[in-house]
Amino acid sequence: MKFNFRPLCALVALPLLSASAQDLKFVAPTATANPVVSDQTKRDAVHAYWTPEMLATARPMPIPQVDSASLVSNNAPSTPEPVHFSAPGLPTIHSDAEIESSTEAFPLNQGLEAGALATPSPDAFNYEMPFNNFRTQNNKLFPYTAIGKLFFTIPAGTSEPAGNYVCSAAVSGTSNIVVTARHCMWDYVSQKWYSNFVFYPGWNNGLDSTLKGAWFPEWVSTWTSGTGVLSLTTGWDIGIMVMEGVTRKGCGASGGNAIGVYTGWLGWTYGGDFTQRQWDIFGYPQAPPFEGNYLYQDDAGTGAFDPLGTTNVVEAGDPQTGGTSGGPWVIGFNPNNGPNTNPNNNTSPGFYNLENGVNSFQWTSPSEPLAINGTIFQAANFFNLYTYAKGLKCS
Repeated sequence: MKFNFRPLCALVALPLLSASAQDLKFVAPTATANPVVSDQTKRDAVHAYWTPEMLATARPMPIPQVDSASLVSNNAPSTPEPVHFSAPGLPTIHSDAEIESSTEAFPLNQGLEAGALATPSPDAFNYEMPFNNFRTQNNKLFPYTAIGKLFFTIPAGTSEPAGNYVCSAAVSGTSNIVVTARHCMWDYVSQKWYSNFVFYPGWNNGLDSTLKGAWFPEWVSTWTSGTGVLSLTTGWDIGIMVMEGVTRKGCGASGGNAIGVYTGWLGWTYGGDFTQRQWDIFGYPQAPPFEGNYLYQDDAGTGAFDPLGTTNVVEAGDPQTGGTSGGPWVIGFNPNNGPNTNPNNNTSPGFYNLENGVNSFQWTSPSEPLAINGTIFQAANFFNLYTYAKGLKCS
């Protein structure tokens, strides 16, 4: 299939590659991409915008709050599909100091209190759901290096006040792709794009020079149309950025080394049964009581599958706050991709550090602040968007 690309600020749309026809009310969504940088003048302006003061004063993107009474029920039905995997990639440029090993094992428990391992069941948990939330330690170790803070600017006229904000994101799938939540790049209420995107991988109380500091996207892409798609609760809250190379002059060969050369990248997995799954959930929560400068990890199992009538959504125990949106849900978390695996892993042998979803929204009625809903990857909502983004033309 051949795609035609328009000049700066034009939008490029691609129909969904495949969609379920089981629900006649469902209209297949459209993926749209926005060319956020296309010439050196614009690149220089975005690079100059993010001064230390701008970074320090960026507000945490609030985790969207959803009342169950507002649910959209006309989404395509969620049915199990075959499990697919794509392997992660380790960093290839790093210092010896970054080569660490870990045998960390974190039991699932309620809050930060010690407890026995909890095993999710098809009946799931009642709220409050088991979790273990803690600040990570080995931040120069893969896969921590692939996760970072995403800064951006929201324009006037959207559902959030205008200004600079911060979410979470991760290098995922391949060396020049960053995955986050759709609501961290595009406002589904006003249908306006955000701007001035910059990603800092491995943020740990400031910048990490070993990971080359700031990285900027060449394209941002997400789902922007389709009946039953714009709502947060229908399983389409995923956004993908195609990143510039290290020279900041394009995301192809002319752009130099890709971000993943320095950070590594998470693999991905989609499909399968979500009802008995355990994740390591990551993000940079910044709203109180968190401070936003450190990466937090939450070990949690499926608390509720498609809760309150949602689709392709899992709720899990997680106390993280605004700023964590877009952070990855990782299956088979395994520091350095080595032989010592977390006992909470539940993937096939040999497949570790696979992104399986992103931090998406919370419920307000019922109010469940110690839990978060993740948009879980499927072929339709993730793989089609990923395939589309990989096909975008680099400058």
